[in-house]
Amino acid sequence: AIIVQGLANDDLKGSISNRLIKEMLLAALNGLILGLVLLVFTWFWQGNFPAALAISISLVVVIIVAGIIGTFIPLFLNKRGIDPAIATGPFITTSNDIFGILIYFWIAKVILGI
Repeated sequence: AIIVQGLANDDLKGSISNRLIKEMLLAALNGLILGLVLLVFTWFWQGNFPAALAISISLVVVIIVAGIIGTFIPLFLNKRGIDPAIATGPFITTSNDIFGILIYFWIAKVILGI
C-alpha cells in the first residue's frame, strides 16, 4: 500500500533496488520480532520446540517474502504501464498465499522431517 501510494503521489525517492532492500530489512525486523514472540508462545503452549521453531522460521521467511513481493509487484507493474492501484491487490494476495503455504510446508519438512 505504501509503494502504491508513493507511485500515485510521485513520492518515491531512490532506485528500485534501494527501495527493495529497505522494505526487505523492515520486513525482516517485523518477522524476527513476531517470530520470537510466536516461538516462545508456541513452545510453552505445546511443549514441542521443533514444531515451534518450524512455525516461527516459516513466519519470518513468509513476512520477508511478502515484503519483497509487495514492493516489487507495484514497481514492476508501474514500469510496464499498468496501474498498480488496480492490479496489485490480486497479484500480491494470490502470490503471498501460494508462497506462504509452500514456504511453511518446505520448512516444516526440513525441520520436522515429515
